[in-house]
Amino acid sequence: MRDWQAFVRDRLALPDLTPAREARVVRELAAQLEDFYRDALARGLGADEADAYACDQIRDWARMASDVRRANVHHLIPRLDRLADLLPSPPSTPISRVSTMIIANAPRDIRHAIRQLFKTPAFTLVAVLTLALGIGATTAIFSVVNGVLLRPLPFSMPDQLVRVHEVVPQYGTFSVAPANFLDWRQQQTVFSRIAAYSSASATFTDGETAERIPGAQVSWDLIELLGVGPARGAGFTAAQDAPGANRVLVISHGLWQRRFGGDPGVVGRTVTVNGQPMTILGVMPEGFYFPSRAAEFWQPIAINPANPTRGGHFLGVVARMKPDVALEQARAEMKAIAERLAVQYPESSANESAEVVLLHEQIVGAIRPALITLLGAVAVVVLIACANVANLLLVRASVRDKEVAIRAALGAGRGRIVLQMLAESVVLSVTGGLLGLLLAYLAITPIQALGAGSIPRVADIAIEGRVLAFALAASVLTGLLFGVVPAWHAARSGLGAILKDSSRSSTAASGQWIRNGLLVGEVALSIVLLVGAALLLRSFARLTSVDPGFRPENVLAFQVSLPPATYNENPKRIAFFDSLLERLTSTPGIAAAGMVQTIPIRGSYVLSVGVQGRPPAKPGEEASANHRVVTPDYFKTLGIPLQRGRTFTPQDSDTGKPVAVVDEAFVKRHFPNEDPIGHGLNIGNGTNVPYEIVGVVGNVHHGGLDAVPAPSMYVPYKQDVFSTMWVVARTPGDPTLLTGPVRQTLRQLDPALPAYSITPLATVVSDSVAQRRFSMLLLALFALIALFLAAVGLYGVVAYTVSQRTREIGLRMAIGAAPGQVLRMVIGGGMKLALVGVILGLAGAVALARLVETLLFDVASIDPMSYAGTAALLLVVAMLACYFPARRAMRVDPLIALQSE
Repeated sequence: MRDWQAFVRDRLALPDLTPAREARVVRELAAQLEDFYRDALARGLGADEADAYACDQIRDWARMASDVRRANVHHLIPRLDRLADLLPSPPSTPISRVSTMIIANAPRDIRHAIRQLFKTPAFTLVAVLTLALGIGATTAIFSVVNGVLLRPLPFSMPDQLVRVHEVVPQYGTFSVAPANFLDWRQQQTVFSRIAAYSSASATFTDGETAERIPGAQVSWDLIELLGVGPARGAGFTAAQDAPGANRVLVISHGLWQRRFGGDPGVVGRTVTVNGQPMTILGVMPEGFYFPSRAAEFWQPIAINPANPTRGGHFLGVVARMKPDVALEQARAEMKAIAERLAVQYPESSANESAEVVLLHEQIVGAIRPALITLLGAVAVVVLIACANVANLLLVRASVRDKEVAIRAALGAGRGRIVLQMLAESVVLSVTGGLLGLLLAYLAITPIQALGAGSIPRVADIAIEGRVLAFALAASVLTGLLFGVVPAWHAARSGLGAILKDSSRSSTAASGQWIRNGLLVGEVALSIVLLVGAALLLRSFARLTSVDPGFRPENVLAFQVSLPPATYNENPKRIAFFDSLLERLTSTPGIAAAGMVQTIPIRGSYVLSVGVQGRPPAKPGEEASANHRVVTPDYFKTLGIPLQRGRTFTPQDSDTGKPVAVVDEAFVKRHFPNEDPIGHGLNIGNGTNVPYEIVGVVGNVHHGGLDAVPAPSMYVPYKQDVFSTMWVVARTPGDPTLLTGPVRQTLRQLDPALPAYSITPLATVVSDSVAQRRFSMLLLALFALIALFLAAVGLYGVVAYTVSQRTREIGLRMAIGAAPGQVLRMVIGGGMKLALVGVILGLAGAVALARLVETLLFDVASIDPMSYAGTAALLLVVAMLACYFPARRAMRVDPLIALQSE
């Protein structure tokens, strides 16, 4: 080991000291150097790095000792600098030396930080809870963003998967016609595979029970395209994807476990599906889903290549791009193919084009703006929490100035003081982060419940590795963020505090502007969140006040699907539905019942339409309308008002004259200046028989409350028979009480037919605004948290100011100031800060209003009522936050206040 005394004596000339003084200085310096050197070696540094570290430490010690005149060594500093130059240079950069010093001192700093925080449990508890709110909210929302936006789709090489749409002039992006799909598959060169699918459902029966199960019909190679093979058995072959040969199934892991008890011999078993025998070929692995998580079986779609339809658009198309093909290249080729087909088949495909989008973007693109907005909102909450804790640390630092000054006098440099203070901040933030992580974990289930039906991939939301890493990073960065200002302030003011008797008041004054600035920032950020929440709240209120055009209250809706093998003719279907309605209307508790092929809000079946006697439209420019097949009592059951003419009667049968009822939007577009009653309609449903308009009803929001009602037409169900129908039943009370009678009625008519998708119609309407409700509720929650934190921060600053001005307040009251004057003085000081924050926050809200513009309905992003209301709310809360410390100030006893100083 190095002889440090000889090292110092040989390299440090001290001619201006007496021999005794020189010997003492050499001994002290050598002892200090040896201590630092041993400490560095113990922490794993090499000899050269330990030398440099020791010299740096002794040089800082000399400077600090000189500053407070604790030793006559100020003249040694230049010599110690030369001493450092004579030491061997370590093979590290200055940055790495600083990093090494930080790492070397980290355990000691953390232990000291924990001890200091345990000495002030009230402060520690408030700070940890504040940080837990901010970090927990941020982690919870990041888990949503991670599960929905960041986590890759559960397929092989998902970045190569795309959705291909048709672009139809009348409808925009649309599903694909089977004939167009077959042409695409034959002509394209950019995809390694391209496949089609269509959502479906089927009735599984086992002789005793019947269950309607959602699934999909798919091209034979779709499962192979996705790159996820069956866990048991095999997938489809091309030969099985043909009409008549497609009586095979692949089932999901969940269906295998639930309906077949996980039987290993399920592959090859024959089951009855829609009244026909089907063979189970394979079982997909657990966690596989497509096209939705609800799908539990897959069957070959069996498009007939000899007679595919080009007019009906109902297929989804998914493809895998070749590795060397870019997305723009795929888009260009598919657009060119679609345009060639439009020229080749003008009667059905005129003006049509094609669009290619990444599959991931197709699934999550609509929810992305809302999630990014929420992530930005919780980032604001974290900033407010940081400002709050920074203010607490500044107040705490003001009473620790003498402690810091003593440490500085004993040799601690400003860097060491800053690092120690930052260590306390990081310990606080990591503790708050751990508690916040627990809060985030507890919030996952409520978030999934709130987002069910409105957020894609909601089941993928979880606390996983990436979320844990985010929580840790957020905790550390948060600690550094709110700790740097108090640490800098403590290091800057530490030495002055020990040299001045008035250190406490002077230090408090020097930090007051920092505390006030942080408070103003809290208020401004809170206003930004409150304005955003107010805009979404007003937007949601406007949306839910929209008249849907029908009365959904007390109506139960459910679906019935007739198997084609049993009900293979229209008369059989009509007879069954007539019997069902007759029994339902005679059931106690059911006031009225009707049927429709698609209930409102759930979308539409769209057909081309033309007015008889008018010139036919050019190909690709045909008018269209929502097409609804209904029973006579459908309008009465849902409360859709009749405007003129009549609705349907039992005489409007398959043998009667074709008739139709249209809505006001249809009349406005096609008959703006004439009575539509009696006019004939040519409907593109393949009948080629004109339908006479016999009535006009009110508009119904078939596409959602936020969509403008599109022209709609209704025809009697006996004149355009569907095998799958929605049944709606109105009751004076709770519609869910009809579930039992409905199931019993169906069992009596046909035990093999289950009622499925049973739901109150009011729930359907409510679910249609679920995504907007999700965004509004979460942003409102974050805004309330921000408001609470801002109020707490304002209360803390005002209360601390009052405690620092106790002597002044006592003096004012001693010379005649009334308690009311003191009250106004304290409240006025706090309200000035709040008002500045409100003004800055409103300006920031205006600047950021466009971020929420896409989430609004019928509300401008610059809405005066929202801005004024939130400003008034925050000022009222600020007044209350200032009032309590102000009331305490007005009760100060002048004599006690003066004596305490």
